[in-house]
Amino acid sequence: MVLKLNKNIFYDISLFRICYTISLLFEIVAVHPVEILAGWVNGITFIWGIFICLHMMFNEPYKFKIENKNVAFLFIILGIFTSCLNFSNNILMNLITNFNNFMYIFLFLGMSKNTNKDKADAEMNFLFKFIIYFSFLVSIFSIYILFAYKNINFMGHDIGISQNRFFGITTNPNQLAFLSVVSIFSCNLLQDSYFKKKFKINKFFLKICTTLSVVTLFLTDSNAAFIFIIIYLSIRLFYENFSSYDKLKNVNFLREIIFVFMFITFIISGSFLARMGCQKLVTKIVNSQKLNEHLPEEQKTLRFDDFKEPLKIGRGNHELSSGRILLFKQGIKLSKIHPIIGIGRENLYYYSKIYINNGLAFPNNRADLHNVYLTIIVSYGWAGFALFMILVLSLIYKIAYEIFIKIHSENSKFISKLFAIIVAYFAYANFEVGILSGIAFADVLIWLYLGYAMTFVNSNKKTNF
Repeated sequence: MVLKLNKNIFYDISLFRICYTISLLFEIVAVHPVEILAGWVNGITFIWGIFICLHMMFNEPYKFKIENKNVAFLFIILGIFTSCLNFSNNILMNLITNFNNFMYIFLFLGMSKNTNKDKADAEMNFLFKFIIYFSFLVSIFSIYILFAYKNINFMGHDIGISQNRFFGITTNPNQLAFLSVVSIFSCNLLQDSYFKKKFKINKFFLKICTTLSVVTLFLTDSNAAFIFIIIYLSIRLFYENFSSYDKLKNVNFLREIIFVFMFITFIISGSFLARMGCQKLVTKIVNSQKLNEHLPEEQKTLRFDDFKEPLKIGRGNHELSSGRILLFKQGIKLSKIHPIIGIGRENLYYYSKIYINNGLAFPNNRADLHNVYLTIIVSYGWAGFALFMILVLSLIYKIAYEIFIKIHSENSKFISKLFAIIVAYFAYANFEVGILSGIAFADVLIWLYLGYAMTFVNSNKKTNF
């Protein structure tokens, strides 16, 4: 009995998704022991995913019957073929990345086929709450470092603020901004009536977390994250206005589009003013304190130029694209090497050293173009990009159909929130990493959102029958 129970736990796909997502979440923390431990846990969980996939293949093949299964398989096969074509260059890492894509598609996106609805709901409840608590602690520690030390070196990592960008205890300001936005979304989802009926929610704590996440987002000065949340709010507004009509034929689309456009204009200007105000206020408070007053005497001269100049938060007048235009041009050049099938995701750094003078604008061993779609084109070619777009656009269409055709159904509002996050994420992907850029929290999350949305779509179909 115990053996059977352990076996059931080992092949529990929902438990795997939770563990894999959390291990990737901890990798954004810039504390060396945490990074190492998260990396090991992620590696072990990855191997666990291999066993689950093999078990499904031989014992439960029906779980592979996801939406657009053939398109998904073709995309994976193309990635493997590209890896083999570039055999001498990072073949192992390319194959690992391709299998990771396989897990994203079949274990995460395909959850409506491998996990029942109630278990998926419990999984959402646990993960959303975990993300909120995690973000809350990260924000608290990050803001404490900012006010107490401005910047310190902790176990080999500089944490706090650098080049006027606030990144706290995370590896990158964009990572912290992304986490803050995801926390805001999670708070919003948990406050929906769908969750209130099924799980206990502390509304006051969620409001505190939302406020703290907004402040952290302002301090990170991430434009891409701002686009993320603004598009989410715009889609939500359109849905709320759309749902006020009794019948589809009564909808005044032109009026709603103009109204949403006006809202976007207002929210952009208002949020940028709020961000500037928050940054100036925090800057004034931090600069009013004595320099590094809490640091031991021997460490007071170790930080960036000793902060002899007053600390500033926010990039002010800077190149708006932050180098992304140059990266885009370099990506276009790389896409011409193998335009049809690509060069392989893990070969960006290798080929950039050969075909681009001085390499990529922001070189590292996990090189990225800060544009998901261009990264896919370079990595998997135009053929891979076409297959990817067929897969995701068909899913987005099905989710949108479920929302707007059945707009007055019981779960329509909750699905519309997931839909807004998904569409906003695909817009955000034009400026940042994610989706299929690598093995990271920002990548796995979109497949979770798509999977959760599809569980609602497919459960409604079953109900109708």
